[in-house]
Amino acid sequence: MTKTLIASAVAALVLVVAGCGGSDESSSTASPTDEWATGFCTAVTDWTDSLKSVTDEFSSPSSLSTDALQNAATDIKDVTQTFVDQVKGLGAPDTESGEEVKSSVDELATTLETEMANIETAANDVSGLTGLPSAISSITTSMSAMSQAFSSTLQTLESADAQGELQSALEDSPACASISG
Repeated sequence: MTKTLIASAVAALVLVVAGCGGSDESSSTASPTDEWATGFCTAVTDWTDSLKSVTDEFSSPSSLSTDALQNAATDIKDVTQTFVDQVKGLGAPDTESGEEVKSSVDELATTLETEMANIETAANDVSGLTGLPSAISSITTSMSAMSQAFSSTLQTLESADAQGELQSALEDSPACASISG
């Protein structure tokens, strides 16, 4: 059951990310907005793929242990920190709403960092198998909060993009096409 909770949280995050947009078309010249969209979608893909591989480690109940949970929490922290660094490094896209988009991504990064700390604390505070269900519940709650924050950020990106520049870049980026399949 605990594997299912973590897997469900990651699956929910991946489904939210799938709404990022995407098509199989690519533009011949990459504008700064296209580059931003490609960087964003590449970071998202790497992050969600890594989160999925962490949950895949719990493919059987016998793989659940305090050490395995702590290792998974460390892996989640590492891949999420990499994602945060990548999206913050993108700066503002070169659009009319670029600063609003950057602000939203920065808020997402702050939320993710907070939830990473919560996940790490929950995993490190486990003592023995009897503490696993509580820790997994806390981790699942944090993963859900990460998913909600990501969803909120996507909504902000969409609503801030009055001119449709960012949406077009996201739809035209091959990196985004791999997200939505």
